[in-house]
Order: sequence, then structure tokens, then C-alpha cells
Amino acid sequence: MIRPLQPTDHASLLQVQRRAYHVEAALLDAIDFPPLRETLEEIDVEAPTGFVFLVGDTLAGAVTVDDLTITRLVVDPAYFRQGIARSLLQHLFEHSHAKHVMTGARNRPALVLYARFGFTEVQRVFRDEIELVFLTRM
Repeated sequence: MIRPLQPTDHASLLQVQRRAYHVEAALLDAIDFPPLRETLEEIDVEAPTGFVFLVGDTLAGAVTVDDLTITRLVVDPAYFRQGIARSLLQHLFEHSHAKHVMTGARNRPALVLYARFGFTEVQRVFRDEIELVFLTRM
């Protein structure tokens, strides 16, 4: 089930985010991956908007958006390859005109997923020794 992200989801979001970003950090060979340093307090201050994917009562994934930019798309590794990220993006695009996203250049699964939704690369930059790809969807 997909529903809007609520403030009471922030602790679960942080847990899923940490598990998902550990996988991404490994894909990117990143020793110090900035998203892994995010705290619950920072998420509370950010007050992200978006959607969560629940399996029963368990938060299995989430997508957040700020204006027209997807700020996070995370799926708990225990639920990888079950279509959760795809479902979250589909739901997001039914409710938002989000058209920008950034991911690691070596995160092939994310790049393939975003390409399926019509995103194309517009820029590459290095931040904290990580090559990032900026993508836009027309």
C-alpha cells in the first residue's frame, strides 16, 4: 500500500534510508557517503513530503520530493527487486510534476529505473569524491 509520508514515519524512513544507502555506498565505492550521516533530527527539520510503500505495517520504501526534485528514493534491501521503487515513482508522477533527480554515476540500478521513466542525463559532477549524475524528465 502506498500512502503519504507522515511525520510519524520519520524514524522508520531513517532506518530504511540507512540500509538502502549502505548498498548504494558500496556500489559507489564510497567510504564516507554523506546520506548515511543524516540524523532523525535533520529529517524532522526537513519535514519531507512524499509517499511511503508499506508491506503490512512495515515501511519498505519511500520517495520524497521538494518542489520539482526527487530528494530520495529508498527501498529496504529486504524488499529489493519487488517493484517498490517503480510503484513509488509511478505514484509520485500521478501526484507531482517532479522532473529532476540526482544519483551516483555507478548506481546502475537507479540509472536504469530513472531511464525507464524518461529521465535523461544533463550533467555530471564530483562531490565528496563521488561522481553524481543529474537527470531530468521532460
